Parts: sequence; structure tokens; C-alpha cells
Amino acid sequence: MRILYASERPPYPFFLGGAVRCAHMLLHGLSQDLATPCMAIGSSDYAVTPWSWPAPEDYAALEIRGVCPSPQAPFPLAGEGNDVLDCGYPVQVLPDFFNVLDRVISAYQPDLVWAQLEGALEVLEIARRRGVKGLYFVHDAEFDPAELRAIVDLGCTLVASSHFLAGKALAATGQQAHVVHPPMHLFFDTRGDAQGFVTLINAHKVKGLDTFLEVARRLPQVRFLLQESWKLNDEALAVLRGRLADLPNVTFQHRVSDMRQVYRQTRLLLAPSIWEEGFGMVAVEAQSCGIPVIASVRGGLPESVGDGGLLIKDYRNVEAWVAAVRSVLDSPDRYADLSARALAHARSADFSPPELARRFLAACQAPAPGMGFLARGMRSIRRAAAGLRRAGLRR
Repeated sequence: MRILYASERPPYPFFLGGAVRCAHMLLHGLSQDLATPCMAIGSSDYAVTPWSWPAPEDYAALEIRGVCPSPQAPFPLAGEGNDVLDCGYPVQVLPDFFNVLDRVISAYQPDLVWAQLEGALEVLEIARRRGVKGLYFVHDAEFDPAELRAIVDLGCTLVASSHFLAGKALAATGQQAHVVHPPMHLFFDTRGDAQGFVTLINAHKVKGLDTFLEVARRLPQVRFLLQESWKLNDEALAVLRGRLADLPNVTFQHRVSDMRQVYRQTRLLLAPSIWEEGFGMVAVEAQSCGIPVIASVRGGLPESVGDGGLLIKDYRNVEAWVAAVRSVLDSPDRYADLSARALAHARSADFSPPELARRFLAACQAPAPGMGFLARGMRSIRRAAAGLRRAGLRR
């Protein structure tokens, strides 16, 4: 089986967010461990969120094996910036992405096109026109139900990163999704610092930034680390620095290529998200370093945290967070117990990258799930309603 990962958002290592890191880990496992040819492409014109070409000094930490000129790629494009990165599989960003995609599919001849994030429906429509099976990976709870139903109507397989998301997808489309937790780097050779920082990864409002800063304000004797993940533009950085000016116990650190640098400094990870997280990869990553996690009861976070930390049901209540942080930091015995439980949770087979690659390949090879009676009825109703709307517009 040949797999083409195609997303309007540039793939790893141009982006380092959770969804693209998940894709990278799966593509690497498929290619290197399961001998499944893979390729990843994205749009070089993408401008929704800042991204950048990785610096050569970061190649080793990002596990980039090297760069080859585009004529050696499965679909060559001459020109500066179109070189191919070797990440254990070829990775390329292409201009005029959607117009070029049809030719990429023709040249690469994949058995399956995997799409996610922005532009997924258009990618999968192009794959369908080329007669190639499509797969959509649901990472976010904020998906557009109409778009997801349209993807299902194309006959695509659905994969979800948590049971929580699979339930949401089922309610929206009537189609059952395969559940494959996102694989991630598990740093069992790294240990957190029991005297280190209380850390938040990703300095954005939806990740609970306001809660984090208020907890830091109320615990001035505790050292906090605010770690950039999604790249902040100049305006956002200026606003953040203004907010940090009167919080001397909070250290801000720019995005790093090797997250072990962060976890070595961390004794407790906070995930006070206010949106519904699809899963929460940083929780398991931190746990693999023996770091307990305190997280909101939002989306898939209860699945990622398990019994390797604490869950805050009243997640908008700052006092609940302050009390939870104190309960862990003020009791060495409680901290040691949570640290041991965190390690045990991260060692579960549910988070083993080779096992997750095998589960994902099985989902790729499976036929698209048949639709039950209710789902077929919903599809018929949607099509009839669309037909009536078109008829009304023609009058």
C-alpha cells in the first residue's frame, strides 16, 4: 500500500503542532517499521498560521535525515524552497497546492490519500475523482459537521484520535470511526525536575493561558514556565510580554525543536484548556518523563491523562487549579505517587508508537465502514433537502 499524506497546512517539520506531529510519527512508523511507502505534501502558500522552514542546526533534533533537490522527489518541482526533506519518508511543500495535487496523485499513484485539517474536503474530492480511496483523520472537536458529512458521502474512512472524538463523529455522520491515539515521542530516558517549573505548553487562550497566568499570580513563590508551541506572531508576542511584565515568577520560552529541554525543567504540567481537546499529546509526553499532569475535563484530555494526574471538572474556577497545584507540590509523597502513576500510564500499549502505526495501517487497509439504517436515512434526507434547495434556486 502506498500512502500520500496531503494537507493544505504544511506538514511536519514545517509545523510542530500536535496533529502534524501525530501524522509524522505515523508516517515514520509506517515507512520505517512496516515497509509502507509514504509521502507527505502541503501548501507553500499557506498563510493562516505562521510556519517556517526548519533551521539546519535543528535537523538532528527534528530527525531530519537530509535534504535532496526536488528532481529526486516523486513529483519534481524546480525552484528554490521546493526541495524535499527526508524525514524517513519524503516531505515537500508545493505552490498552487490544489491545482498541483491532481498531478501529484497521478505521478505518485497512491493507494490511499490521507487528509486532515484545512483543505481536507477539497483534497479528498480530488482523490475521489482520481479513483483513490480517501481517509480523514479527525483531530479537533471543532470540526464542521457539514464538511464531515460531505467527507463521509465521498466514501472515506474516518479515524479519530480519541474515543471522545469518535463519538462526536458518529453523532454527526452516523459512521463509526477507527480510534487511533496519536503517537508521540515518549521520553523514558528523560526525567522531570522535582524542584523545577510548573509548565504550560502552548501560550494561547484556548489552551487556558488566562487560567495559567492567574494561578501564577496567586502562587508567587512557585516558578512557572510558559512554553511556546504554536508560533506566535510579533503582535501576539508583544501582548504576552506585556502581561508577563508583573509576573516575575513566570519564564517564557520560545519554541524548541527538542521537547526534552522543556520536560527536564518541569515538575508539574498544567493543561487548563477551555476548548474541547481532541486528545492532548503533551500530557502523555510529560508523563513519560515521570511528570504528573493536572488537566481540564475537556474533550479527550481524560483519556490522555488517565490516572497519571488530576482532572479539574470545574476548569474555569481558578481556585480549583490553585488548590490542585498546592496539593501536589506541598506533599512529596503525593507527588511521588502521581509521578509513578504517570510513568505507568505512558507505558501503556495504547501509546506505543509501533502499535499505533499497526492500528493505523489496519484502518487504512479496511474497507470504508458500511452505513447503518439511520445513517443512510440521514444521508437521503440531506440529499433530498439539497435537491429542493437547488430546485428553488433555479426558479
